[in-house]
Amino acid sequence: MAEPASDHADEAIDRPAIYRTLLLAFLVWAAHFTVSYGAVLVFPGQPAARIITVVAGIGALAVLAWWGFGLPHPRSSLAAGMIGLAAAAVVFGTFPALVG
Repeated sequence: MAEPASDHADEAIDRPAIYRTLLLAFLVWAAHFTVSYGAVLVFPGQPAARIITVVAGIGALAVLAWWGFGLPHPRSSLAAGMIGLAAAAVVFGTFPALVG
């Protein structure tokens, strides 16, 4: 049998689920930011911007939670941390539309 290319083949970063989680968390945050920022630019100071931003935030958090609970056990701390970071970014990205 062929030897693995690296002695560290079992490390968490080498698992494809972690790469997919990193990519998904970033994409969900980026989509939420784009929708929220666009809503505030198109509807400045109007309730429609707040509604769109809150709905986009709830949707983004739902996708992150769904993905996080679907991760294989044992969950990687890197993947869980990235989902947590993206969730925090979504929550804090929603505040300017609510306040401003």
